[in-house]
Amino acid sequence: MEKQGLAQAVQQQARKLWDNYGLQKGYAECEYFAYSNQIFLSVEASNRTTFTVLEDVPVRQFEGMTSKDIYIDLLERLLVVIDDFDPEEKYNELVGDEYDSPEEFKAMLEQDKEELLEKAKEIKSELDKL
Repeated sequence: MEKQGLAQAVQQQARKLWDNYGLQKGYAECEYFAYSNQIFLSVEASNRTTFTVLEDVPVRQFEGMTSKDIYIDLLERLLVVIDDFDPEEKYNELVGDEYDSPEEFKAMLEQDKEELLEKAKEIKSELDKL
């Protein structure tokens, strides 16, 4: 499969992941960069916090994969992102003068972590069935 078609297959599975787990609120992205043949994918939790699942990943990594294989790969990568998510670390990365209430922002990140852990359970259940 040509790289553009492969990128479209990844984008299709990214949309499926967003739809199945409610991880697209308007800011999540899946973009193919033809000049470098790389793909980027992010997901978004309810409080609009975004998380990178694929960054500068060569689209050729998905060569030879079926749609199901791509979907499983994306789910597994998402589980790693969820597992690695530390609200305190994300807070330190993102907080700035724009937040009047740091405690409120921290609470939002904690809510995002709880939400993502629930989604991780659903993803693991789906992976067991695939």
